[in-house]
Amino acid sequence: MFDVKLMRRLDSQVGNLACSILAVAKRFGLPRADADAPIRKIAVAKFFGIGSLVVASPAVAALREAYPEAEINFITFKSNKEILEILGVSDHGWYIDNSSPAAFVKSTLQTARGLHATGIDLLIDLEFFAKFPLVLGSLAKIPRFAGFCLTPEPWRRSLLDIPGTYNHYFHTKDIFLSLVYLMKTRDIYYLEFEEFRQRYQYPRVVVDAGARDFVRALLAKRGGGESTLVVLNPNTSPDLAPEVRKWPEARYAELAVAILAENPTAFIAVIGAKAEKAYVERIVDCIGSTRATSLAGDLSLRQLLALFEQADLVVTNDSGPMHLACLVDASVLGLFFADTPTLFAPLTARARVIAPPLYSMPIFSVYNGKDVVQGKNVEAVENRIAQSVPVEQVLAEVRAMLSERRSASAHLGKTVETP
Repeated sequence: MFDVKLMRRLDSQVGNLACSILAVAKRFGLPRADADAPIRKIAVAKFFGIGSLVVASPAVAALREAYPEAEINFITFKSNKEILEILGVSDHGWYIDNSSPAAFVKSTLQTARGLHATGIDLLIDLEFFAKFPLVLGSLAKIPRFAGFCLTPEPWRRSLLDIPGTYNHYFHTKDIFLSLVYLMKTRDIYYLEFEEFRQRYQYPRVVVDAGARDFVRALLAKRGGGESTLVVLNPNTSPDLAPEVRKWPEARYAELAVAILAENPTAFIAVIGAKAEKAYVERIVDCIGSTRATSLAGDLSLRQLLALFEQADLVVTNDSGPMHLACLVDASVLGLFFADTPTLFAPLTARARVIAPPLYSMPIFSVYNGKDVVQGKNVEAVENRIAQSVPVEQVLAEVRAMLSERRSASAHLGKTVETP
């Protein structure tokens, strides 16, 4: 895999220089595209994180409604292909292979040629601080760019034909939507944005029957077939300050032990990627119960959605799986230690969050490249904030959410039995 830290350094240094040159060329040398020309083919670029693609999906739905005759292309990393297919938001996907530097360069050039041959009229850049999408769009000779204009990067005002406003007082779902709103209305004051943003939510994914049957059989085999199912996700993306964003593994184990003690019918499933298998199994060993199992590396994305659909509660660090759970409207408790839930909270009908005081959190924002806190690189920042959240605080929310779940199920049962 192309090292993400190296990729980000290259994007910051080479990308900044390239975009600055492109901006000068656009301002002084190249004619600007006609702002009123028809938009028949649109490319949307979003690369990092399966959760980010979920968060961006309402904006693509709004784009589809705003430009019903346009073909929507989506550009992302090859590793995101399955989630893009699950979301079903685009007409065509273009995939950059970041498995190695050579594969990255080769697939970038192939994608640029393909986009140019397709005749894309507009590139919508949904990356907040990466420069790669605009460089790719320039290589593909796309005539118009829309994206977010950030103060530390003045070249964006020249390079972007539609410069959107990044407003960190809104959820990221709505920040993405604001760019589509601006494209369609040209209302730079966003006077009617409140009504607009309320119209678009995450899609509801219909779980594949085969995936549902697989998960039911797997849980039954592990001893959790007819139990109150609680899913724990103690992991975060390995690419962005993973240790700072994690609640300590010992506390996940303590939480699971307490849940099992208070709920005789409860069963704990701890999830993770294949690379996180040893970490997850260590937590399950600490739980020390036959009513807890590791599913790390055992599930595809579709099967993970089926697990979330069956779960009575999902307790998770701020991560991609947290947003995936929203696609099936799961009951989600999100734990935030390195960024504010204002920007990234789970959006479901039954969601709660736990977050320490805002000033205590080492916020990784688009303004610091999600890399530096108080002058320190993220690797130098201890997860003291995560350690400040006790098991009892999380357990209290778990109790309340499981109680609400039982009450809702009982009410539904009575409603069904009423003639």
